[in-house]
This record gives sequence, C-alpha cells and structure tokens, in this order.
Amino acid sequence: MNYREQIANLLANPEKLKQKRPFTRGFDLRSISHLPNFVDLNSKIDAALPNFRQETITQEQLMFELDENSHSVLYDDNIPSICVKTKDGGYSDIQFTKMSIPFQKMIKNKQLLHLTGHKMVFTLVDTEPTEQQHKDFITFKQYWDLRNQDGMKNKMVDTQLSYGDAGLLYYFDYKGRIKSRILSYKDGYVLCPHDDDNGDRIMETVYYSKDNVEYLDNYDDEYFTRFTRDTSVENVEESGWQMVMHEKHGFTEIPLITKRGDVPWNSVQNIITSYEILYNVYNAINRRMGWGLLYVKGKFKDTAQKIAGSVVLNDTSLEGKGDAKFLTPPSPQGTLDILQALFDTIQLGSSTTFVLPKDVKMSGDISGIAIQLTQSRDIENAMQKVIEWQNVADKMVRLFKFGLSQELVNKGEQNTAITDFENLDVNAKFKVWKPMSETEYNQMLVTLAGAGLLSKETGIQKNTESTPDELMRVNKEKEEMLQQQQEMMEQRVAQQQTSQPPNNNNNIKKEE
Repeated sequence: MNYREQIANLLANPEKLKQKRPFTRGFDLRSISHLPNFVDLNSKIDAALPNFRQETITQEQLMFELDENSHSVLYDDNIPSICVKTKDGGYSDIQFTKMSIPFQKMIKNKQLLHLTGHKMVFTLVDTEPTEQQHKDFITFKQYWDLRNQDGMKNKMVDTQLSYGDAGLLYYFDYKGRIKSRILSYKDGYVLCPHDDDNGDRIMETVYYSKDNVEYLDNYDDEYFTRFTRDTSVENVEESGWQMVMHEKHGFTEIPLITKRGDVPWNSVQNIITSYEILYNVYNAINRRMGWGLLYVKGKFKDTAQKIAGSVVLNDTSLEGKGDAKFLTPPSPQGTLDILQALFDTIQLGSSTTFVLPKDVKMSGDISGIAIQLTQSRDIENAMQKVIEWQNVADKMVRLFKFGLSQELVNKGEQNTAITDFENLDVNAKFKVWKPMSETEYNQMLVTLAGAGLLSKETGIQKNTESTPDELMRVNKEKEEMLQQQQEMMEQRVAQQQTSQPPNNNNNIKKEE
C-alpha cells in the first residue's frame, strides 16, 4: 500500500484521524521472561518480544505540573497541621498557606534559553554561489527577520517543552503573504501525526472544538481536508463526521510542522513532589515551634521600671541569680540537608543548573570558561536538543523559502523568484547559547580573520552586530572609498598640470 492509499484509508475513517500515541512515564512488567541462567558459547535462544506496559499520562497533567498554582501539594491533606490549646481550654488549628515551588517552569525556561538564546544560523551551501544567489540569500534573511520567524521558532520550542508537543503552521494570508502560527494544546489544539510503516510522515491532523462543533483539519503533501461534527445533537455518534472542505493548500509538502518530546522535568517530577512535601512539612513545624521564648529567672516586684522605653526587672532574691535570655528551638539541620540534597538531585536529573546570586563570589574575576564548566550539563543537553530539532529547522526554511518565492512573484517584485529560490540551498541550524562576552567573541572573529583562518565574509555573517545585508553594505563602502580615491588622484594630476610654469623660450636670455 503506497502512501496515497494510506491517506485515502485514513480519510475514509475519520475516527482513525483522532488516534494519537500517548505520553508515558515509567514501565510495568507484565511477566518475567523465563530465560536460562547459563548458555554455552556461541549458542542461541528463542527471541522474546517486549513484555511490558507503559504508564500513560495526559497532557492536562503536564499543564498542572507546569503551573505552580495547580501543584498537588496545595491540595494534599496529609501535610500536618498544628493544633494549639487556647485560653478557654479549647483547641484551634494554626492556619498557614501551603506553598508550591515553580521548579518545572524554571527548568523549562533555563533549557529554552540555552536552545533558543541565539538567532538561527544560516549558511549558503552552494560552493560557488552566483551574484543572484547572494541577493536572494540576503532577501531570504531580511524577510525571515521581518516575519519574526526566530520568534516563532522560540514559541514552538517553548510550547513543546511546556506541553509535550507543538505545531507550527505556515499559510498565506488574505494579501498573499507567507505567515505562520503556533498550534498548542493549551489553546485547545490536539496534534495527531500519522506515519507510514517506515516512520515517514504522510499526514498531520489537528483536532479541536469551537461552538459545539468538532473539527478535524488534515494536511498531506498536497491537500487540506476538513471534517466537522456537531456535538449539540443528542446522539453525536449517529451524526457522524462530514467532509466540508477538500482543496489544495498550495505548498509542495505538508505545511504543518510538529515536534514531540518529553517535558524537561519528566525525569525529576517525583523528586520535585518530595521536595515540596518536605518543604511544607518543615514550614508547618517551623511555624509552630520556630517562635522564640523569653525566659526570665528570679524574684521580681509586681511593678516594673521603664528606662528609655524598655522594661527593667530587678531581681530581689537574696541569691541574686536572676537571669533573662531569649531561647530558640534547635535548628532541624537534618531536614535542611535533605532539602539541599533534593535540590541538587533535581539539577542533576534535569540537566539544569541554577546559579543564584549567593553562588557568585565577587572576590575575584570569573572567566567565561569557568561559568561554562559550571553549566556543562545545560550545554550538553542543549547540544543534544539541536540534533533533535534539526528536521524542524530544515522544514521551516523549506516552507518559508517556498512561500516567500510565491509572494514575490504575486507582488511582481521578482518574476523568477520560484526558480531562483528553488536553486538556493540554505542550511539552518540552532545555535546553543553559552554565557560569554560579546566583545571577546567578536574579537575572536577579528583575530581568526586576520590570521587567515576565517574568511572576512564569515566574520561579517557571524559577528553579533551584523545585519542581513551587512556584506552588501561593506562592499558598497569599499566601492565608494575606491571611487573617492580615484577622484582624489584625478584632482592631484589636474593640480600638478595647472601649477607647472609654461615653457616660453622667448623669456630665456641667452649670453652673448
């Protein structure tokens, strides 16, 4: 069955379009495989199929974990409350607000920074690009900035790290301009990708609901198909799905880009829950026992003397052993040590480093290398994510480049744009953000270019202050400088010719 037949099979059964691989966390063995304890050298045994189940989690749970105001610790009745005795002989609970800690949001934001802190890096792959390719490359990067594609990239990564998956849909607006928008689970869009047996994407489905009507928007490499179903009727199943739209979307491939993956706190969620519970238990106990006690010892008169606003009590006993001191409960150091150990484990398990102001010592200079070594796990994790997001970067370039060529042709600005941009090979890549000085980075480019290890064109493209048409501006300034030098040379020659005295032989007196 080819991919067209698979697409037709899906469209013929709209309920299959809603099928989606669930998010999971953890495994459960259904039975232990009976394998021999010992085998001979070069012997073989019967292969055993995987025999385990995965625990599914909903994307709503991921949303609750990300929102610190929805953490389970806030509704946990097992957190101890403190009961005190009142003057009238009764008892009363000390009321205090339970607190959650936004670890998930901090982990997500930190990993988002390392992966998207820099703009997308573009490289013209052609070995000997023509002048037209250079111009088209500049045009591509200018429109990329004008349409805020780096911002859309950041939003897509943010959405995937927050809710598990994200979609970026390219489309033409009513003026024929290429645009893009984010499809997020938080906004009610459920992404259901469909692959063939080889894992190649053949269709993207978006399932959502508006005004008591369910929608199934389907995108393949040629057509956009929409199904609807009215949920306001009594029997929704009998109403069935109705195809209301089937038309070409105008792109050469699926215009919807989807990315799926684990949320960054997935491996440390249980540790975060334990930290929050212990933190609130410690807070409850400290609320009751943490108040100090003024201990006064001795024999005093009923009347006290005030000096400078303070109460002075004089011991009148014969022994004169009166004393007054402020007593505080012993510090629960064991609890504090466990909280610190959990905090460190959260950083290790999520590959995220939290550098607080107290961790920075101002006694000496801190080099960029030292900070990078401190955040080595963050950088290593981001470098791995760059590889995982490479297909997204490539498809963003392909769709935007194709849409831009159509737009330029429709506007009449470049009638050959479709052919020109098709021959334009652009490579895009995420650049990992690392803490470093921009001055040191730009000076490194200058040094490499001066030593001949880096071309000036690459130095112009990679420095932090370049604009998309920086190379054209530099070449224009060189041409203007050469023209000024030529004009100055011509002026000097003209001045020399006018200042030379005329050769008049009649004025020369000959000696007789």
